Amino acid sequence: MEKSENNRVDDLVTEGNALADQKNYEEAIAVYDQAIEGDPENAAAWYHKGCAQYNLTRYEEAVQAYSRSLASDPDIVETWDSLGVSLTNLKQYEEACEAFDLALALDRTITSVWYHRGFVLGEMKNFEEAVRSYCRALETDPDDIMSWVNMGTALNNLGRHAEAVDASDLALALDPNYVPALNTRADAMMGLECYKEALAGYNQALAVDPQDAHAWHNKGSALVKLRPGDTP
Repeated sequence: MEKSENNRVDDLVTEGNALADQKNYEEAIAVYDQAIEGDPENAAAWYHKGCAQYNLTRYEEAVQAYSRSLASDPDIVETWDSLGVSLTNLKQYEEACEAFDLALALDRTITSVWYHRGFVLGEMKNFEEAVRSYCRALETDPDDIMSWVNMGTALNNLGRHAEAVDASDLALALDPNYVPALNTRADAMMGLECYKEALAGYNQALAVDPQDAHAWHNKGSALVKLRPGDTP
């Protein structure tokens, strides 16, 4: 491809990105398609088209675009990660995990990839490996609150409730009003049969978000578990 044509394609990708930044995703896709018509192997155009499709919740189309981008340039971590996230939304968990593993083969220091891998492993009920992935995410970013919360959830699923309390406490040290962390800590207290403490945790979550379904449901479970002499 001649230099002038290459410049035109790059300009189209830039134009598409500007439209996507304004959330004009349909228009952005049309511009990316023009870039792809000029250079069908342009990895950036395919990648950004995939991002626009993802933002429109067209996950199958996003997967196709990311796959085309990777066919042109398989060494971009962000594209493997984005592919894995789209596959996760399609509940294709094994394929998503493979995408995250390929991203980590390129760079093992990206917090988001470890986090996404942990999430998928949790969906696959592989909680031990999920905990390991969240630990790796937290090695690279100790302030990643969702990794602390999701690690707590995985630990609860493993019956390691005391450790789940510790993980939740570390999340709450970052944000004491973070409802998922309050719920995860309360869930751990339920597992430890500390029902009054669990009830207090769910009440705290509901004070922050009165519509939180998880807290309402599990608050009911905690009330059922309280012995007649206990004071809520």
